[in-house]
Amino acid sequence: MSNLTLNNSKQDSAHCVLESKPYTICLEDFILEVIIGILPSEREKAQKILINAEFIWNPKIQAQCEDSMNLDKREDFLDYRDLREFIKESFARQFGLLEEAQSYFYREIPLRFPQIKEFWIKITKLEIFEDCKVSIKINYQK
Repeated sequence: MSNLTLNNSKQDSAHCVLESKPYTICLEDFILEVIIGILPSEREKAQKILINAEFIWNPKIQAQCEDSMNLDKREDFLDYRDLREFIKESFARQFGLLEEAQSYFYREIPLRFPQIKEFWIKITKLEIFEDCKVSIKINYQK
């Protein structure tokens, strides 16, 4: 069974738009060394954090109507490289609290990636304690 369905209302003589079921891009085990935290030691030395996230969107794919498997143009394309780079560059802000980072992502991801309908992102401090990790997770849904 295909993930694509034909939307006849958007058909023209050469192309038709195929609407897809939702897809999820997952960023898993993305480790960064960043300044984050409010303790003096956290402001002086970068620490390792772990990012895990999922981003859900419904792409619209324009294709030749005669051959719907010949996909020649992608609308609302979501490039995982752009997501990864955005998250990485965002930590140059040197957030004080994990909550500040999460509030930033909650606000900025929908603005910069409007094709995303839902996402969650989890940030984990890997080195804050010897006996455990500390995480915060946020969920967004349009």
